[in-house]
Amino acid sequence: MRLKSYEELFDVINTRTDIEEHILQTLDNFQKNNKLPLAIPNNKVEGKDRKIIMENDKNGIVTSYPNNEVRINKVAIRRKLKYIPIFEHKHEYIEIVYVLQGSFIQEIKGRQIQMNKGDLCILDKNVVHSSLPLGESDLVVNIILTPEFFDGIFMYLLSDDNNISNFIINSLYSKSKSQNFLKHHVKEGTMIQKILENLLLEYYSPELKSSTAINGYFLILFTELSREISDRSGEHINVEQHKVKEKILKYIREQYKDTTLNEMANYFNFHPSYLSSLIKKEFGKNLKDILLEVRMTEASKLLKNTDMTVENIVHEVGYTNYSHFYKVFKKTYGMTPNQYKTNVIKKEV
Repeated sequence: MRLKSYEELFDVINTRTDIEEHILQTLDNFQKNNKLPLAIPNNKVEGKDRKIIMENDKNGIVTSYPNNEVRINKVAIRRKLKYIPIFEHKHEYIEIVYVLQGSFIQEIKGRQIQMNKGDLCILDKNVVHSSLPLGESDLVVNIILTPEFFDGIFMYLLSDDNNISNFIINSLYSKSKSQNFLKHHVKEGTMIQKILENLLLEYYSPELKSSTAINGYFLILFTELSREISDRSGEHINVEQHKVKEKILKYIREQYKDTTLNEMANYFNFHPSYLSSLIKKEFGKNLKDILLEVRMTEASKLLKNTDMTVENIVHEVGYTNYSHFYKVFKKTYGMTPNQYKTNVIKKEV
């Protein structure tokens, strides 16, 4: 049956886990013997309900990855562990932290932030963060969203020019080091609070849980959040989005000879359809036209500044079909490559 109220939800998700029981036992032994064990067993730390894999990256920073179950489902919601501090780490997914009850302190980029009931924080893929222990009465959920989660219907959301979509764009841009986060207070009785409530009730009703309903709640949630997030917080995100545009253009200029939309999407960790829309939006033309312009510009430079034959230039700028190159060049410059080279030389003389 479907959970009907927050009270039922709290009863379901606020039950102590095996990990928490072990932590409390450890703390109790410490109080009695004034001595902590050297380590908590791995099987206790991981637990059956954990949705992430913890590893050290090449720089020694603890990085969490979604497990296979989450990769398949693309979304997971879990209650935040109580009684112990969570040390500095980062993750390979977008995380939403939402305080249902009580409060706690998390540190993001060296800054301590008080999180109270109703506070919501969206963390991107790169931000290093930690948190102080939650107490008995604190109740916080972490929502994990993989990059693939934003495929499909979420392309409609991300095609909008708003603070939330720009935040997600920047976060999913895998080479970005901006380490952004957004904090927002959800007021009691608002549309966003009701959406979050229904989302959690749907997710924690396993017998009737609908992925379609969950996707719908998220779509409405992000739409409503985009309307409430202040313009001031969006300014920083738009600056970061401009950096993404610059790096896309830099990639095109460096890889124009043989790149494709799918290769670019893979490099930037974007869905191909979304990357295509982003390029059209930011540059006013599609990738095919941009590549054509870059190739023609490079061909004209080579004709003007080198002694390379036209045949070699054709290969140098990424073409394999001579006749197609000649056709495109003549359409662009109103003359053949040989005529262009002759005219340029005459003008310089």
